[in-house]
Amino acid sequence: MNPVRYEDYRPTERPSYQEEMEAVVAQVARRTRASVERETVGRAVRTAHGKTYGLLKATVTIGDNPGVYGQGIFARPTAYDAVVRYSNGLGHFRPDHQLGAACGMGIKLFGVDGPSLLDDERDSGTFDLNLINNDVFFANTAYDYMVIEELFAELPEALVDPARRKTWMAEFLTRRQTLTDPGSWLWDELLAMLSFTSVPRRNLLSYSYNSMGAFRYGDHIAKIRTVPTAASLASLTHQIVDVRADNEAFRRTLVAEAAERDHSFELQVQLNTDLARMPVDNTSVRWPEDLSPWGTVARVDIPRQDIGGNDNLAAADATSITPWRSRQEHRPIGEIQRVRQEVYRRSSIERHRINGQERREPAGSAELLG
Repeated sequence: MNPVRYEDYRPTERPSYQEEMEAVVAQVARRTRASVERETVGRAVRTAHGKTYGLLKATVTIGDNPGVYGQGIFARPTAYDAVVRYSNGLGHFRPDHQLGAACGMGIKLFGVDGPSLLDDERDSGTFDLNLINNDVFFANTAYDYMVIEELFAELPEALVDPARRKTWMAEFLTRRQTLTDPGSWLWDELLAMLSFTSVPRRNLLSYSYNSMGAFRYGDHIAKIRTVPTAASLASLTHQIVDVRADNEAFRRTLVAEAAERDHSFELQVQLNTDLARMPVDNTSVRWPEDLSPWGTVARVDIPRQDIGGNDNLAAADATSITPWRSRQEHRPIGEIQRVRQEVYRRSSIERHRINGQERREPAGSAELLG
């Protein structure tokens, strides 16, 4: 395997990027403020990953990684205190059957050396991984994000109304009629979005979770994912998540599994070996594993624990996860990753302000979970 060098990637910025970026940030701020009334839960809700399912104490153990896999924070064997947050991908707080099966796994490591990429928390010592249970994404530019974010606000209604669903898909493909040439329609993005409809509703601990976007991996470029270990997957006793029988099926299943036994995941990276066939700026294209297999670089261990209380949900909701809470050796790359940097930060600031929550990075899992 011959991984691409990080310096061989040439980022581009479209002339309209900054203007579109400012429009996205303003839109997300408006939707965050409006979510208090829209979601009727007495507080502001995230415009993505709005419904949290739980926060768990964990340990992330870095392996003795050889050669190209030993980069950045993965260069030396060590163990980090951590928490894992599970959530639904949509920006709504609704019964599970109205939300779809796109779910997130956010991992926050504590005590990581080096300055954070976030200027307002350079010395926080935290490092986040923002993952979802699919390996492709459906927005690649700031303008895409702005229009699609609006459409996803309407998705719960489209899911239950076939006529609205058909219109919704056409609006997605044409970016709400702003793309008139079929050659410029969002075909890759539509296929990526449709792939989420085939994700089955399962135990949250049974999914693999992916970064979707690429990031610097020391001297190289990579994506990251978590995969349940074989033993952990085999141990699950609550495989079925029946959202029709239980509006809170994802949460209750997670609480039950966490209380019964330990769980573990392999943390893996896929190194980029071909910028043409493994594009950085198009997250809707799956990176072929025959070009670059996944390699395990760490392990995530979640010990048996009680997360059933409302205080756990409050801690999960107050926990901020962003791919930019990282280090220079793992800098996110690609336009949609740049969009996330400011959108996630400003959204978090606005949400914490409205909810009266202190916006401060915790020093360790005990500060969040006791």
